[in-house]
Amino acid sequence: MFAKEKKINMNKHSFLLVPLAALALAACGTTATSKDVKWISPVGSPALAFYDQGKNTNWTTAADPATGIVPAFATDDVDAIVFDGISGLNLIAKNNRNYQLASWISGGNFYLVSAKHTSLSDFAAGQTIETFVKTGNATRAFEKLAKDKWGWSYADTDLHVEAGVSAVGTALTGNPASFDYFVIAEPVLTAAKTALAKQTPAVSLFEVSLQDEWKKAYNQATIPAAALFVNKTSYSKNKDSIDVFIKEMQTRQDDAAANATKVSEAIVAYGDETEQKTRFGFTSTLVSNLQKANKFGIFKTGDISDKKSFANDFNVTLGGAAFADSLFL
Repeated sequence: MFAKEKKINMNKHSFLLVPLAALALAACGTTATSKDVKWISPVGSPALAFYDQGKNTNWTTAADPATGIVPAFATDDVDAIVFDGISGLNLIAKNNRNYQLASWISGGNFYLVSAKHTSLSDFAAGQTIETFVKTGNATRAFEKLAKDKWGWSYADTDLHVEAGVSAVGTALTGNPASFDYFVIAEPVLTAAKTALAKQTPAVSLFEVSLQDEWKKAYNQATIPAAALFVNKTSYSKNKDSIDVFIKEMQTRQDDAAANATKVSEAIVAYGDETEQKTRFGFTSTLVSNLQKANKFGIFKTGDISDKKSFANDFNVTLGGAAFADSLFL
């Protein structure tokens, strides 16, 4: 009797162990990952936050934000969008789009340059400026500084607006005298300076940092640039996975700000320089040269303590209203 009863008890225990083991395995299998998150971003500085994702087919990059990024806000086709933070907030508020700002990626890396002039005080009526994205932060910050702080006065026809910063770089290197001044951003600026130095005769540029001018004029840390926007429907369905995605992105931002060698090596592993430039908008060589001083303006952990205040301070300075809390994740 005791032997038989013992056998039965052992069987009960072994039956009990099976489902417990299965439950443990199932729990391990539910760990959230970001592998299915789909997102789109412009090439250029923000792409540095995805330096090791070049071969990830869930990531789409676009050279022209106006045609490649803006239309995505009207759909639920992607889980996340990288775009100019202030422009994105305004777009969402105006058109009631299904996205919220989740995190800031970069601050201003914007510059005013000239091959024809050597001082801000050289400006005179009738001189021309080329910039990019009329509603973008670079252009808006430039116009605020020019009119309020530098005393510039120019007609709307003297301001030529390109769809993206790459077009400004092309114009600058193709004919540096085609405009009196150019509003441009890194890393396009460094690529342009390298090309201009090889011309005969070599061309040098007068250069002003817009973020330094902004900080001096308005006592704000920098000019907001790129941010990550998350689709609200996606987030409600896949919160854990998207939270992992945001955390991983911040880790890469920290790498980009502190370990240029690691980032450069990952971009080299993606492909040759032509492939790198197509995918990221820059090459590993530019990263090595610029990121020792974080010229891409990438935010590391703790740089932006309050994502709403950072946006609102800038927008209010430009004469706008504070953004609604509902626009932020």
